Amino acid sequence: MVTMSDVAKAAGVSRATASYALRGDPRIIPKTAERVLKVAKELQYTTNLSAKSLRSGKSGIIGVAIFELDKPYPSEMAAALSKEASHNDFQAIIQQTANSKESEISILQKVTSQLCDGTIFSPGKVTSEEIQELSGGKPIVLLDDTARKLSFDTVFTPCEDGAYAAVKHLLACGCKDILIIGANPLALTDASKYRSVSARRLAGCKKAFSEEAMEFPESNIIDTPDWSTLAARSTIHDIVSQGRHFDGLFCMTDSMGLGALRGLKDLGISVPNEVQVIGFDGINEGEFSVPSLTTIEVDMADLAKKAIQLLTARIDDPTTPDTAVSATANFRLVQRESTKIR
Repeated sequence: MVTMSDVAKAAGVSRATASYALRGDPRIIPKTAERVLKVAKELQYTTNLSAKSLRSGKSGIIGVAIFELDKPYPSEMAAALSKEASHNDFQAIIQQTANSKESEISILQKVTSQLCDGTIFSPGKVTSEEIQELSGGKPIVLLDDTARKLSFDTVFTPCEDGAYAAVKHLLACGCKDILIIGANPLALTDASKYRSVSARRLAGCKKAFSEEAMEFPESNIIDTPDWSTLAARSTIHDIVSQGRHFDGLFCMTDSMGLGALRGLKDLGISVPNEVQVIGFDGINEGEFSVPSLTTIEVDMADLAKKAIQLLTARIDDPTTPDTAVSATANFRLVQRESTKIR
């Protein structure tokens, strides 16, 4: 491997001068700097990250650990975070936890604590105490932390307000019998699920119904094995075969919304004439389905900006008070063909 000394020798300068030139130090005259840079390029010299980290205490790298990367929403989130990190002169290492505790522990131990200045982390299995222990004291910003008491800076998706807007929209479209697809009714009463995404979205639904003085029976909340397109399609088949009447669907995610549209199409049920459908996330695919999917679109750029700002503030000033700070991403309702105001 080519070293700094090799570059200095080939350029006919001292090692210190070569180092200053490669860092863009203005004390090095332009002619000398150009010669050093040219030699470094010819020799294919690259900065030794470990040595740089030892000198500066920082690597210029942040970690992004998300539950899954083979689904549209988390992959779009990862892209937004990577882009925002770059705008702040950081490079992002994107990792998938696959909702596995072993994977989460491995990432925190081998990536976060060893390579990164800080990490944006979507917790699934590890506790706040374990995150603190495994991260090596590096700054952490969580995404949708489910702990009852926040121990880390956290950015939330707009679950309650977004779900509230979704149900209010279906009601404004004339829907009278609305099903919630993809949530467990127990999320509203189970203390352990108090801050879960499902619980917060159900809370938003409940608020919308309450304002209209409408009942929100548990039987209108339909649980599914997961939040996949396939699960939603299968669920629609099941509830229709049971003779269940409904004229509106709020799906916990857009992927589920797309599955619901497919399931309704399979059964010859017209959308939006017979059933109106709205999803949550704002993934790109929803714009191109037939019919296109009305959605609560999470502002990914805003989510990424808030997460990166919180993280870089901790990186730049380690003496920042330990009190956890939270922020919530913006959203907007995007009406498309799967709903219509009657």
